[in-house]
Amino acid sequence: MNNINILSILSIGINILLILVILIRSPNEQSLQENLDPFKFFESARKAEKFIDKLIGILTILFFILALFYSIRSYF
Repeated sequence: MNNINILSILSIGINILLILVILIRSPNEQSLQENLDPFKFFESARKAEKFIDKLIGILTILFFILALFYSIRSYF
């Protein structure tokens, strides 16, 4: 596999993960707690909310970095 195929797969993975995390994220704290309670990932809904917000920010930055890379690559 060459670098483009690896980057394409990485881009698809980041996009899918970003969509899933955004769907999990809910502005209603009670709803977030109900969704994540069976998994016991977090101590509280507040910590889960902060973690998911950070994850969304990181994934969004990665999305834009890959888009910038593809734009620059297609230009040259």
